[in-house]
Amino acid sequence: MNLIKYTLLATSLLVVGSCMEHDLSSLSSDVNLEIGLAIPLIHSTTTLGDLLPDNESISTDEDGFIRISYRQDSIAQILSDSLLILENSEPTDEEFTIGEINLPDFTTSRSVVMSELITNLENSVLSTQITEAIAYSQTFGSAYFPPIEEQSGGVYNAQGSDQFQSILISDGLLGISITNNLAIDLSLLTLRLSNSIDNSVLGVFEFSNIITGATASTSLPLEGLLLYSDLKMEILNLASNGTGNDPLDQSQWVPISNNDELNIVIEGQGLVAIEGLVKFPSQIGPDSTFTVSMDFDEDVEIDFIELAAGQFVYSFESDLNTTLELNIEIPQLLDENNNSFSEVIQIVNSGLVTNSVSLEDYKFAFTNNTNQLQVNYSSQILESLNFVSYNQTDQISLSIGMEDLEFDLVQGYFGQIEEVITEDILDLDLSTLSDIAAGIILETPSLIFTADNSIGIPFEIDLELVGENGGEHVNLDGPMFEIASEQESTATFDNTNSQLSELVALNPTSISYSGSVISNPLGNTGMPNALRPNTSITLGFEMDLPLHLRIQDAKTLDTLDLSFDFENPAHMIESVKMKLHTQNEFPLDVELTMFFQDSISGIVLDSLKVDLLQAAQVDETGKTIEARIYDSNISITSGQFEALLNSNKTILDIRMNSYDSDNTAIKLYTDYEFVIDAGILVELKIEE
Repeated sequence: MNLIKYTLLATSLLVVGSCMEHDLSSLSSDVNLEIGLAIPLIHSTTTLGDLLPDNESISTDEDGFIRISYRQDSIAQILSDSLLILENSEPTDEEFTIGEINLPDFTTSRSVVMSELITNLENSVLSTQITEAIAYSQTFGSAYFPPIEEQSGGVYNAQGSDQFQSILISDGLLGISITNNLAIDLSLLTLRLSNSIDNSVLGVFEFSNIITGATASTSLPLEGLLLYSDLKMEILNLASNGTGNDPLDQSQWVPISNNDELNIVIEGQGLVAIEGLVKFPSQIGPDSTFTVSMDFDEDVEIDFIELAAGQFVYSFESDLNTTLELNIEIPQLLDENNNSFSEVIQIVNSGLVTNSVSLEDYKFAFTNNTNQLQVNYSSQILESLNFVSYNQTDQISLSIGMEDLEFDLVQGYFGQIEEVITEDILDLDLSTLSDIAAGIILETPSLIFTADNSIGIPFEIDLELVGENGGEHVNLDGPMFEIASEQESTATFDNTNSQLSELVALNPTSISYSGSVISNPLGNTGMPNALRPNTSITLGFEMDLPLHLRIQDAKTLDTLDLSFDFENPAHMIESVKMKLHTQNEFPLDVELTMFFQDSISGIVLDSLKVDLLQAAQVDETGKTIEARIYDSNISITSGQFEALLNSNKTILDIRMNSYDSDNTAIKLYTDYEFVIDAGILVELKIEE
């Protein structure tokens, strides 16, 4: 009867939630000698792959080596538009005056015939005598000409230049020549030249001994004189010996006619006027050179700018009362055919005029790194048909500038421009590592920052990366990041040059980044910078976390089902032992505790702690050489056994530390296995 009962008990104990591959037959005793049972309890095979969370960041190499990888192509961007802005240049103002003008030479002549001269002589008796002599000469061919004692000879008008009505002269000469076409020699002729308008005297000219048929000349400097076009000539003194004192000496008689004349010629030569009422002659006007500075930083040296858009804006205001053509040339501003910019501005009369010229497809070609444009201007005064007022201080104000400049290409040296990388949070979740196990210290992590630089300028980035967890901070504290121009550049941060392991081990809840970027960190090396619109530096990163590591107090749990379908047989049991067999391929020391749980209530009924399961040894590369096998018998108290029978779950609490963790780093592969086989050896009481 008891044998049947024990058999039924043994059968029921074999109904458990998992099977055991390890052969426990050696634990059974011959029932004829001793009543005992070997009951399989637990079989668990755990690979490292089983411990990995479901996360797209986790990957394996071909040999199963595990790594965690993150990548983000763009975390920050520096745009070329922020490095160089072509501001509207402050207009450059240039003022110039028209200055002196050169008037054309003029010549005017006036003939004083004998009939006029006789009429204007002061001595009326003498006038009658000469009149009678003329009549006698007309009849007989010659006559006696009485002497003329000094006396005035009358006032005569003359028309001067038709190019002005009045001018104030700064330079020039007034020439007077007198040709004596009278029948007698003149011993004296004094001539006074005046302006008819105001009778202002220009000069007094004295001639002596002008023989018949001869010409006498003199000149008068006009500097500082006001000259009108209407002139007045006065013969102040006229004297002649006539044909002598003997009226009867016919050998001295001469032919005399009313048409005999004094021919007076007035010439204006080299006249330079500083004001007046004139007809402007066509002539060269003012010319000069000035510079327009581009508004760049002090150490920026631009060689070349190819423009996509922009306006050359100019305005002028003139006091001048005639038309002036102003030619502006900028040698450093070239069109698509490499011709210098040239613009002809016609300034018509007075007033303010503003205009603009498109600079699309133009380019700046600076010389000597001056960042300045040389502006040459010259002018041409056009002829005026009417009299207009003029003054040498008449002013033309010229203002030129450039607006709305956009570039296609800029070359030169841009100096050391610093741009700030605004602080932001890196989109990076490192909790994957802590999901595998806590206390992981990586041996060979790497963080590679990438920079796609389409700007033709080298840069240096000082990047600050700070992890934070619960008020604790770790700064990456890595080196500067050098970025070559127009290339993709990388900078690797690892344990040799930064605190990357410490940052990762912190398991940061947030990682902030900030910093600064500076152009041309080595200064002007002689290699020109190049800048185009819509280019940029795009910063990204790749983080590679190979599971080549040290683990301290890592923990994982495994839960297995149990099922015992019978009443508590504790009164039938003499003793209980657990037979434990492990194969540890993990290069980790394992501390194993079994918890027996009633999952319905959630209460852990009891536990069983297993001695340390030593790690598998590793080679010099950190890879497992062979599994560590461990076999033992563990005594179980009646209370533990009762808890086991009342449980429907067993929880395996596995705590791990890397092999020789102070000195040796290990590598984790997905195919590493940790196998646990456990069974219960029950010795039953024999009842008589």
